Amino acid sequence: IPRRDRKLNALIKAATPMRYRKGRVLYRQGEPSPLVLLVRDGHVRLTLPKTGNDASRIVGIAGPKELLGLEAVTLGVPRRYTAIAGSPCTVLPLSGPAVFKALRASPKTLSQFLRSSDHDLAEARLISLSSGFSSKARIADVLLDLAYRFGVDDGRRIRLDHWFTHQELADLAGAHRSTVTTAINDWIYDGMLKQFPGGLIINKPGTLRKAGTEASRKRKRKVVTR
Repeated sequence: IPRRDRKLNALIKAATPMRYRKGRVLYRQGEPSPLVLLVRDGHVRLTLPKTGNDASRIVGIAGPKELLGLEAVTLGVPRRYTAIAGSPCTVLPLSGPAVFKALRASPKTLSQFLRSSDHDLAEARLISLSSGFSSKARIADVLLDLAYRFGVDDGRRIRLDHWFTHQELADLAGAHRSTVTTAINDWIYDGMLKQFPGGLIINKPGTLRKAGTEASRKRKRKVVTR
């Protein structure tokens, strides 16, 4: 949110922080959507029910400085997902109609908002097109996406001071949790990743992306030779 956007920043300053413990439901799919939520710290899982099953799967993550519940900007649209605290987190509740008015009043912020939405759509298309890639390639893409969004990049490595569970990574990548664990252990052994309490360092982002691509190529060659 641009610093000079007085209306949106006034909304943020006036908001009363809401604290959630891990596992707490912020809202459920199908409920009314009066509020847009701005994540201040921690992260929130966006989930959908699995087909023919009461369990749910994670389809998105919202972290610090990111908005969720944007259905509230359009009046009368119910919640599309169930939002669950993936870690202890703090969010700022913003009135949906007030956010809508603020966006209309600030062309610069509206432009950034639309660019962000376009990016989200592009990421969704990329995920849908990557179903034929190897699990390792998809896991590498998910790790890098989270690292670039929430980590600190010094040009050589990315430090991610917040850890995501292997199940969260598995759901986002469309892989099994055991596959995520094996891939991360392999990359730690190869020196591409380094774990520390509560976080992760990607020592070689380019090499990690290449490793995922190579895994996909090997998988495709095996399919072709059968």
